[in-house]
Amino acid sequence: MSAMNNMPEEKAKEGIKAPPRTILGILGAVGPGIVVIGSVMGSGELINTPKQASLFGFVLLWAVIVSCVIKYFLQIEIGRHTLAHNRTPLESLNSLPFPKFRGTSWIGLVFVFSTIPTSLVFAGMLGATSGLTHSIIPLSNSPEFSAQIWMAILAVIIFGILWRNVYLEMEKLITFLVLGFSISVVLGVLLIQGTEFRFTTDDIISGMTFSLGDNHSAAAIAVISLMGSLGATANELFMYPYWILEKGYTRFVGSPKSDGWVERTHGWIRILQIDIGITTLLATVITAAYFLIGASVLHRQGIDPKGLDVVNELSRMFTDTYGDWSRLVFLAGAFCTLFSTIIVGIAAFGRMWGDMLISLKLIPAQDPAALKRTHRIIELSYMVVLFLISISSFDPVANVIFGQFFAGLVGMPLLMFAICWLAFRTDRRVRMGRLSAIFLVISVIAIVACLMISTIILINKWMVA
Repeated sequence: MSAMNNMPEEKAKEGIKAPPRTILGILGAVGPGIVVIGSVMGSGELINTPKQASLFGFVLLWAVIVSCVIKYFLQIEIGRHTLAHNRTPLESLNSLPFPKFRGTSWIGLVFVFSTIPTSLVFAGMLGATSGLTHSIIPLSNSPEFSAQIWMAILAVIIFGILWRNVYLEMEKLITFLVLGFSISVVLGVLLIQGTEFRFTTDDIISGMTFSLGDNHSAAAIAVISLMGSLGATANELFMYPYWILEKGYTRFVGSPKSDGWVERTHGWIRILQIDIGITTLLATVITAAYFLIGASVLHRQGIDPKGLDVVNELSRMFTDTYGDWSRLVFLAGAFCTLFSTIIVGIAAFGRMWGDMLISLKLIPAQDPAALKRTHRIIELSYMVVLFLISISSFDPVANVIFGQFFAGLVGMPLLMFAICWLAFRTDRRVRMGRLSAIFLVISVIAIVACLMISTIILINKWMVA
């Protein structure tokens, strides 16, 4: 057991709690899913989704919705396994009967190291956020220099928040930020219907035909990128158990040997399902709203958002529809989106690497202070590297899309396989039922099919070229 979940038996007994049954109690118990959604909104929903909508119009609406919804059962099962066995993700992967290095599964090692290229997503978001803050409060007559100053300021602020390393504080902050941009974009998609940019039922139907449009190879890259960026992405699926552990769900169910463990675990699994269900629905609605606005406004005007000013360009989804007054409203929501994503993403990287170092026996498993120091060192390292990448790159969108393409092509298949293996080996007393198993397998087949078809199209394109 890692320091994250290792505790004396008497403490575990003190923490046992029955799952809430009232609506208010249930709403008060959810939270890990909100943190997960807060970590993907900035890269996928705000940047990648409108970008792909601007390029392809409504044609990829199906890919957006499928990418958000289809990972629901994967997230449920990795959460169920965490509740049943009180393990971090790496501890769970280490239980798989595959080759290990110093007791650590090769799948876990590959996945954690894959966060290095996927971290380009956060470099892109830091650049986009700095461009946004410059557009509101310019610090120099030179837009690039002003944005670079903001990059440094934002990096220091983000690391200052991460330094405290308190889950409940982060959950409250992310919940506030998620609500901020959720309200603005849902209102936006409703208001757009009263303008010349309104979309019709035919537009929506045309986007649900599972077509790749005219440019198949470019659309294939877009589909893989969307699969890697929307809903519970590979990184977010891997991160979810950390937030479950820190929220206290595993402490609430108690020891598997304690009285009433099966009933309590089933009850907290229901809370888990509600947590994931609410956030999956929220992510789907927000993402679809961003996509519809992007296709209606950006694509129809031939606007291709890019560069450090990407978020300001995206604000045209609102200003071209409602007028200049809406620009600050959009930018405020966009800041909430980007800021929350960077905070959660970097916090998750710290936990992943800390967990791996414990698994490799490079830091002691029963030393919470050493683990906290490790988190801070890793988070600081990421912030410095991301700042250096951001300050030397003037195309945040390219960084975001590349990182998410890599996550969709490499991270998602690897983690799907691992989750399925764990799901069928979860404690029999609380294991998924037959219907859930069927839906899990269908989800995996659908994701693999989308990724394989897109990859084959790309390979054929490259061979012809």
